[in-house]
Amino acid sequence: MTDDLCPREAEVLRACESGTWPADLADHVSRCDACREVQAVARVLREAVDAEDAAQLPTAHDIWWRAQWQARQEARARAMRPLDRMERAEPLVALVAVVALLVLRGDVLLSQLTGWATSNSTGQVLQAVMPPALLPVLLVGAGLGALVFLVGIGAVLAND
Repeated sequence: MTDDLCPREAEVLRACESGTWPADLADHVSRCDACREVQAVARVLREAVDAEDAAQLPTAHDIWWRAQWQARQEARARAMRPLDRMERAEPLVALVAVVALLVLRGDVLLSQLTGWATSNSTGQVLQAVMPPALLPVLLVGAGLGALVFLVGIGAVLAND
């Protein structure tokens, strides 16, 4: 860095900006250390500015479109909130309903199923395959399995 000032530094800056160098100014720069330094600094700054990506600001249309899209998404989320709560509560409600049915009418249901299982045609086959005491356990297991299956199908269809 030179401490000497040259009266032609402003001309050197203008020439660097425009890219046109008069012959006498180019000759002066080759002999003057201060002007050569001005030229080097201007070149480095120009290269930095040229290399820098110009930030593209979104248009007003893009900003409006994004705001409308976000408003629609928020309205959809608000509208779906009660349905989402019901979807999460659905398995619990189904389980409570099955337990209530079994508690209130389980004896009638069990006697009907036992009567069906011990009838002549199906009873002989079931008694040959499994003991009669195992039937209620299997029926409750099949019922709970069907309940889990139906709740799973409901969850899959709800996530379309």
